[in-house]
Amino acid sequence: MSKLPIHFFTIVLNGKPFIDYHIEVFKRLKVPWHWHIIEGVASLTHDTAWSLSQGGRVPTALHLDGLAIDGTTQSLDFLKIQYPENISIYRKPRGVFWDGKREMISAPLPFIKEQALLWQLDSDELWTPEQIHTMHRMFMDEPEKTAAWFWCWYFVGAEKVISTRNCYAQNPTQEWNRVWRYQPGMFWASHEPPVFAVKGQNGNYLNVGLINCFNHKETEAQGLVFEHYSYVTREQLEFKESYYGYTGAVESWRQLQKSTAPVVKLKEYFPWVSDETEVSSIQQYGLAPLATFNKTTATWQFDTSKFNLQTSAKAPSLNQGKIVIDGVFFQLAKTGIARLWQAVLTCWAETNFAEQIVIIDRNGTAPKIAGIKYRMVSEYVSGNQESDRAMLNDICHEEGAALFVSTYYTRPYDFPVFQLVYDMIPEVVGFDMSAPDWVSKKYAFERADHFACISDHTKGDLLRFYPRLNATDVPVVYPAYDSRTFRPSSNQEIIEFHQKHAVSLPYFLMVGAGIGYKNAQCLFEALAKMPIQHGIEVLLVGGQISEMDLACLKLGCRIRKISLDDSELRAAYAGAIALVYPSLYEGFGLPVLEALACNCPVITTPFSSIPEVAGDAVLYVANAKQLADALAEVQKPSVRERLMLAAPKQLGKFSWQTTAMQLKNILLQVVDNSLKETGWKSKMYQDSIMQDLPQS
Repeated sequence: MSKLPIHFFTIVLNGKPFIDYHIEVFKRLKVPWHWHIIEGVASLTHDTAWSLSQGGRVPTALHLDGLAIDGTTQSLDFLKIQYPENISIYRKPRGVFWDGKREMISAPLPFIKEQALLWQLDSDELWTPEQIHTMHRMFMDEPEKTAAWFWCWYFVGAEKVISTRNCYAQNPTQEWNRVWRYQPGMFWASHEPPVFAVKGQNGNYLNVGLINCFNHKETEAQGLVFEHYSYVTREQLEFKESYYGYTGAVESWRQLQKSTAPVVKLKEYFPWVSDETEVSSIQQYGLAPLATFNKTTATWQFDTSKFNLQTSAKAPSLNQGKIVIDGVFFQLAKTGIARLWQAVLTCWAETNFAEQIVIIDRNGTAPKIAGIKYRMVSEYVSGNQESDRAMLNDICHEEGAALFVSTYYTRPYDFPVFQLVYDMIPEVVGFDMSAPDWVSKKYAFERADHFACISDHTKGDLLRFYPRLNATDVPVVYPAYDSRTFRPSSNQEIIEFHQKHAVSLPYFLMVGAGIGYKNAQCLFEALAKMPIQHGIEVLLVGGQISEMDLACLKLGCRIRKISLDDSELRAAYAGAIALVYPSLYEGFGLPVLEALACNCPVITTPFSSIPEVAGDAVLYVANAKQLADALAEVQKPSVRERLMLAAPKQLGKFSWQTTAMQLKNILLQVVDNSLKETGWKSKMYQDSIMQDLPQS
């Protein structure tokens, strides 16, 4: 161990009371150490220049000729006398400010002339000796490692901590990189976030923190979660209010301390926080902090008796049966897949099963359902899968997930994954499988542990393209329709719909119209075969057909696109001659059920999963000629009556309550099996990457 000393560095102005804690830790270290302390005021330049635009300033009340006013200066001088070989202090001449924080953290580097661990230690960041020894041992055992990243318990009050990650103060892309393997010649490229740089073989500079690091998961597994007391004293808030321009910080913080709610949103108190960061009490997590505030004496006290226990570093004991569901599809589209998940979640919210569910909400796009827990994250970006998988992995760890479910094709690295398969359209139709979404789908399917399909036909296609799967291990769970929304409309509702959308002729309805496998061209060809076209029109709802495509059609009837909400769509179904649904491939075919529920006759095809959905309650056509005949046939009262009589029996086969119950039972069985296994199939990942930096 002695071959790798540790050089700690701390920049500080008014560091009381926490600056006094660290020497109690260093005295117990069994490895060579040196503490570099840089005291003074950093001008609002470079990394912190952003605060000027929001009123940041350095008032004279915060310092005395550029040094501390709270006794920090005197304490440091005394420590230097006690430990002259282990402590170095760096200060500017009286009255002179440092040229930003990067100059401060750079000050010790010329004096560190050996290979070492360089450890950033803010005055309010508390570690135990055991944690430091563990980190040192990890670097000794793996000499190729260049840096380490950590989570922390981020205190915003004496007994209040941030209880979410991937959010304010817990952003894994920039926090918390705290330890680097130092070689003379390395330099600081920035301080916020800390970027320590080394010159690479090609002459460019590399971020040491990203070359080959210990990631958050690896350090947390060793109990290396430090305690960060950033917003716990009035003096800290006064400093942030002035220096960073956080208007009203002191009063906002006081109001936060008064809150007795078990969980609050930090943005409700700190206006500079914009995301869904949550704050909870330390009691909720059984957290015994290293620093506690004595209300009787109004002083902070440090409990060094915990040094051999590491109790402060352990993550909370979480429910190991959680099911984390990525609601990514709600961001991508509002089509049938979104309908499916919203309906299922709504049903689950009415049961105790909701207590096991955590929804990952992409940028606030998931429907808010009472009784469901949400984790807010930033929006999904196609093509950014590696960082997305790392983020999902972190959330699964934090929530104690036993199973991950994606509403589309995202996935974490090393958790059991359940994949609900909607269709195999890209594979069957022959899409460009090199597109990012389909690459993600293939990746997800190749690595998923458990599957279910929404139709027998989809299951057959899945087994054809992924023969590794066993048919008996892939259940089928049929979707349904919203019977509260899709039901017969009154004559008045139909009249109001006609008036609002200027519908003056009998019309056929097409939902999700598109060229290609959606087969809208079949309808256009059928219309061209009809002897009389001018007395009807066609309404296209949703889909991919452009106005330019429609302008190119040479038909005698009017065809137009309209946008409808669900209540309008219900009236549109009810008032239509028929829904025309000529698709060549569907994973399920939800519009067929919706139309039947609204007493709307349906003309569709006998292909893929559609017969499973439609049964005997529709007219089937296989080509444009048959469709032209059906467009006339469906207008006969006898045909319409026959279809209407067959619809209730077919509709009775589907309900969201049944879907939700079946899917819940499948997920619970998967979770139960996973928890009984001695270990899950591990697909460990490497999240350390090379990154070129601009030359400094």
